[in-house]
Amino acid sequence: MVARFLSAFLLVSGLWGQQSANSTAVPPAPVSTATSPAVPQGLRIAGIVVNSLTGQPIASAAVAISPSSQGTDSGVAQSVVTGTDGRFLFTGLARGKYSLMARAHGYSLQYFEHHDYYATAIAVGPDLDTEHLVFRLEPDALLEGDITDDNNEPIQYAMVRLFRTSTENGQQKTRPVNQAQTDDLGHYRMGHVAPGRYYLLVSARPWYAQSSNGSRSSGNSEADALAAVDAAAIDVTYPVTFYPGTTDSAAATPLQITPGERAGADVTLHAVPSLHLRINTGSTENTVIGRMVFPQVSQRIFDGYMDSVFNAPVSWAGPGVMQISGLAPGRFIIEMPPSTGLNDKGGSGRAWYREIDVTGDTEINAADGPSFANISGSIAFQDVQQAPAHASLQLQNPETGEVFRTALSGKGEFDFNSDSVRPGRYLVSLESNTFVLQKLSATGATVAGRMLDIAGAGAVHISGIASRGAAQVNGTAMHDDQPFSGAMIVLVPQDPVNNAPLFRRDQSDSDGTFTLPTVVPGNYTVIAIANGWDLEWANPAVLQQYLTKGEKIQVPANGKLDVKIQVQ
Repeated sequence: MVARFLSAFLLVSGLWGQQSANSTAVPPAPVSTATSPAVPQGLRIAGIVVNSLTGQPIASAAVAISPSSQGTDSGVAQSVVTGTDGRFLFTGLARGKYSLMARAHGYSLQYFEHHDYYATAIAVGPDLDTEHLVFRLEPDALLEGDITDDNNEPIQYAMVRLFRTSTENGQQKTRPVNQAQTDDLGHYRMGHVAPGRYYLLVSARPWYAQSSNGSRSSGNSEADALAAVDAAAIDVTYPVTFYPGTTDSAAATPLQITPGERAGADVTLHAVPSLHLRINTGSTENTVIGRMVFPQVSQRIFDGYMDSVFNAPVSWAGPGVMQISGLAPGRFIIEMPPSTGLNDKGGSGRAWYREIDVTGDTEINAADGPSFANISGSIAFQDVQQAPAHASLQLQNPETGEVFRTALSGKGEFDFNSDSVRPGRYLVSLESNTFVLQKLSATGATVAGRMLDIAGAGAVHISGIASRGAAQVNGTAMHDDQPFSGAMIVLVPQDPVNNAPLFRRDQSDSDGTFTLPTVVPGNYTVIAIANGWDLEWANPAVLQQYLTKGEKIQVPANGKLDVKIQVQ
């Protein structure tokens, strides 16, 4: 079942700290199936909440259920607070499926047997045992530390960011998940950290640092020399630093954080001379105040992820010369968004980008930077006069993690002209509640499945056809002739490398059933894996061994398909 974590968080958070009108404290007594006048008739969900590490019952945990339908939650139906023995009980339930969630002091909101955005729903029926559930809550971890300089002095207001390595859409990626800022003692603290493998990144700027734009000579050579020395002493910067103290993300040491751990990670930043990148804009005057456009500065870290540089002041070093200061040695991507009115004469500014190694003070010309791709097009929606409201098209670069999204007009037209889309490979997907993208073609770029390959700057026109032909695949995961709960279900399209948007996933519920909605009609293979949540299933070599034992199906338009899948 796909879990709606945000909505449930808001609902259950409201229950925590203030017992709602339909909440009841569960008495510390064994759960019994016997009926009595005090217990409403109907089906029941019952069990115990325990610490996942120790197995000890958790008292005063807020537990809630929500009716689920096709992977969505429709609000909290009942909520209770566990007694001293950690037990919970919901009564008077109708037949169906229910999301089960809980939180407690020191335990973040969690769904029952959750993995990523998936969890096991509780299927309630006359012949189903739903009264002996064990809800294992993982205790939150805490990460804290001190950020200091070369003199062991605390660095205030440093930005500390946490990156997590996990399997994302079948690929192992390292992406940002949390951040904090140091206080006046250089200390940072991050609570509610889930267990996992992390990297820590620190960025800051020395409080005394000033950018040097050069100064005029006083005519006194000795005074000028002293002034230059003083200016150099404060024209410094801190390189982006990874725990425990390297400036290379490839050499960073991972933090393996376990449930309930109080982890510590201190980092010392070392100031280096600031490097300057000057950009000749081609104008003879500076940008008009209020109409200026600043370049975006990024670095590639962790598998090509594009990370913005926060501490790079931009100023004007002279007529038509823009200067980026505070750079440490490294490779940077400079992006200038499109602009009108770049100078006092009202000239327009061309969008461009440049990837450059900065080892010393450097000067580049804006005219030498290639332009971004100019992407536009239209999606034809079958059997309707206008595109559905709120429909949009998305481009996702699987290497850098960048996502570009643009809304469709009523005629289904779109353009990404306001976005800085560089040449590269992008997965194309249509975001709509009622339509699916059936066909895709392009001029100015090549298309393989749902993968758009843009070779260079220039005009790219995308054409697509969308229909209401979304289908639904229902099924049951089986193991040893018995329904299997908690299996990862993956619907694999043909040519999976170029058709990532066609994948569908779910987690089998307590009765082994699952639902894969909004499936684009076509040929697929369904696989069920018992412990596949950390599996890089998007890797063809990894996927192949499971495909041979999967169930091949042909999904019709506007239909429902029922299958039984053997768990591997």
